[in-house]
Amino acid sequence: MRKIILIPLMVTAMFLGSMAMGIHFGHKEQELISPIPESTLLPTLTPDTSSYVKDFRLKAVKELLSEVDSPLSSETLVSCADENHADPYVLVGISRIESTFGKKACGGNPFGWGSCRMEYISINDSCQDVASGITTLSYYKKYQQSGDVADLAGVYCPSSSGCNTEHWIETVDSTKTDLQERELVLSIKELATLTPSDKSIRELVLNTLALKSHSETSTGITKEVIEILIKANQKALANAQHEL
Repeated sequence: MRKIILIPLMVTAMFLGSMAMGIHFGHKEQELISPIPESTLLPTLTPDTSSYVKDFRLKAVKELLSEVDSPLSSETLVSCADENHADPYVLVGISRIESTFGKKACGGNPFGWGSCRMEYISINDSCQDVASGITTLSYYKKYQQSGDVADLAGVYCPSSSGCNTEHWIETVDSTKTDLQERELVLSIKELATLTPSDKSIRELVLNTLALKSHSETSTGITKEVIEILIKANQKALANAQHEL
């Protein structure tokens, strides 16, 4: 799947690169886009986002859970993660390795939290404990600082307990990568409408506002592409206002 999905990723990067007013992805040592002059003021407008997907992460998680016939709720997992400043993709990955996406959950505990010695009356309750635990408990400090699944596994699934730590890391990491790739593919159609090409000043402002809204919930490559599009729209807006 990784190899297959690289094709649309490359096409997307090329498409967005050509649309985004001469942005070059291969020269990191140079500023991608000139900053907007400090004197540029954005009109106060509110975009009509009624037709937009509010959160591509939610859609990606829902798609995967549906494919594997999981009883877990994408809404519960994503909202639980956000409430605790956790990565929803990591939570999905944990549920995959610990309970086959909740299909073999022990006592309402699809995350194997507390080595399955804890039981819960709802998936949200167990998710809240796990998400809060890995983001606040002191013995997860290394993971909290690095965001590296390997650092999470060192406590969550230590080899000293007989856990197959390497397999745990591989499963959670691959799930996270899969979901990030799904998120990008699902976002392509909408992001393609938010390029600055042939847009009026009003449209450029609305583009920027919509993209910033998406940026708040996006992850991985999708977030990187959105940030590039934001800069491209801002530069186009500055140029358009300068020409007035």
